[in-house]
Amino acid sequence: MSLKQKTVRELQEMALEAPAAQIRERRKTLSRAARLELIDLLSRWSAPGLAILAGAGVYLAITAGRGYPWRATAWALMLISALWACRSIRSSFRAGSGLSSRPFRWRASYTACLSVLGVAFASAPVLLTPSDAPGGLFLQTAGLTLFAASCAALLNAAHLSSAVAIAAPAALLVTLASARNGDIALTAGAAAAGLLCVSVVIAVSRKVAGNAARRHPRTRFLRREIPGWEHAAGAGAVLPRQADEAKNAV
Repeated sequence: MSLKQKTVRELQEMALEAPAAQIRERRKTLSRAARLELIDLLSRWSAPGLAILAGAGVYLAITAGRGYPWRATAWALMLISALWACRSIRSSFRAGSGLSSRPFRWRASYTACLSVLGVAFASAPVLLTPSDAPGGLFLQTAGLTLFAASCAALLNAAHLSSAVAIAAPAALLVTLASARNGDIALTAGAAAAGLLCVSVVIAVSRKVAGNAARRHPRTRFLRREIPGWEHAAGAGAVLPRQADEAKNAV
């Protein structure tokens, strides 16, 4: 019997039995409600994170500015510009501007600005302390840079990309600045500390996302998991998904 001679019910049964038509299990992703909650957490928690970077930046600029004023001035201007851009984007979202109706676009814009801020702040050990700088000044600058970046990244842990945009540049540039002096022990210690900070930030971010996923689980289901859905469809009954589509169309 050809396909043209088969009934609709027989064609549906063939489609269900065909190996190519078997519905594969989808990769588990966050529901829209969970992602919106994480965006709200990001917009609320990020303010203290920006404040930490600003406070640490002022301290580093004053400390390094005593011996290297031009370096400190250039780095401070770069940091202030990036901080101002991040704060403006965050404040406009919390105030209910146009981007408030497009939270995912706001998150993308904020993460992009945060990436620039992360690199600007993490460049402190490289720009503020040249190769002939005192060892104490370098250790103070590198340690405070890594510590402040880790704290700020944890306050942006509601979005993994935003958190890594702060923590990863600090871990990388602190390690590179340590390797500049040729001290293997110092370089290994900086690399281990940076890797530890990034690992903790990633673990906390996944924990926050997991909590949001448990509070807002996905509600999508497969129709063939409902007993008797084939008979209901053949009889012309309205399935739950069809009812939702009809409601949205109205």
